[in-house]
Amino acid sequence: MVLPVLLVMLAATPEPRVRTETRPMMGTHVTVTLVGGTSRKAKEGFDEAFAIFTRVNEVMNEWRPDSALSEVNRRAGDGSFVPVPEDLCAALRRAVRGAEQTGGLFDPTWAALRGLWRFGTELTPALPDPTELKNRCALISYRGLEFAPEADGGGAGCGVRLARAGMQLGLGGLAKGWGVDRAVEKLRALGFRDFFVQAGGDFYAAGKKAGRPWKVGIREPRGEPGSVFAVLEVSDAAFSTSGDYENFFLLDGKRYHHIIDPRTCYPAMASRSATILAPSAVDAEVLTKSVFILGGEAGLALAEKHGASAVVVTAEGQVLTSPGLRGKLRLTRDPDGPPR
Repeated sequence: MVLPVLLVMLAATPEPRVRTETRPMMGTHVTVTLVGGTSRKAKEGFDEAFAIFTRVNEVMNEWRPDSALSEVNRRAGDGSFVPVPEDLCAALRRAVRGAEQTGGLFDPTWAALRGLWRFGTELTPALPDPTELKNRCALISYRGLEFAPEADGGGAGCGVRLARAGMQLGLGGLAKGWGVDRAVEKLRALGFRDFFVQAGGDFYAAGKKAGRPWKVGIREPRGEPGSVFAVLEVSDAAFSTSGDYENFFLLDGKRYHHIIDPRTCYPAMASRSATILAPSAVDAEVLTKSVFILGGEAGLALAEKHGASAVVVTAEGQVLTSPGLRGKLRLTRDPDGPPR
């Protein structure tokens, strides 16, 4: 009679408590969800995780005049190496590696274009001046981001410089993923195993929720916000989506959006959206924009080359999926709407 009693006791065991906090940070909303633990432990987890994003914003935000990254931008082309803290140094080295991995489709010096392309519903749609665009486009090259030779001794960090005047760094394509990965490391160090960290379109899902992998949806590129066309279960992996629906304008029947191809300095037109499943949030963030720009089967191949899987919605609305996701991705509807 022991076994039936044991089964009843197990069935009566409550599920671990799920706690969620969301805070506006880094120009978006950061959400942390923790499964299990005491309220005191959860508070520690939330505080430590959000502190990571505060630090990333202080150091890597090119829009903040007091950030270390802004100081590098101010001194572009003056020939001197700018001392930067260890975390920014590591992020910039990762950005260069991302550029090398993607053949320059991801390039942290894209910010030379800042202010030329303007997206927003309150603005009158307009294309940049072609001459100015050409001149600024010539400044984009990750090879112009240079690191000082390793110093003997000294403190942590490194020296960096931009080779030419007018060059600018922008880590908007990496910083949120960097924050997610650091928050994941911190939460694991605190003993959490089941949790979810999201910053905008970038997130990491660790372990499980209610005994099942975390379930995520892929937004329908031509649907309303919140509408999804596919669902995927994710555990101990990062997930990132880039789409032409986030910041855009329509002009003469053509859609212009914020995902710029650094080879042309015009919006990439091969895709409506690209979603990446990868081991880390930085991997996913670097690859999702590059796969979007490349598009099609070539985009899938780029993701797979670097140990990731992809879902691409082409400019025509066709859904392409990496072999590793087939049978795991559940389509809830076909992405609809005519190409725009």
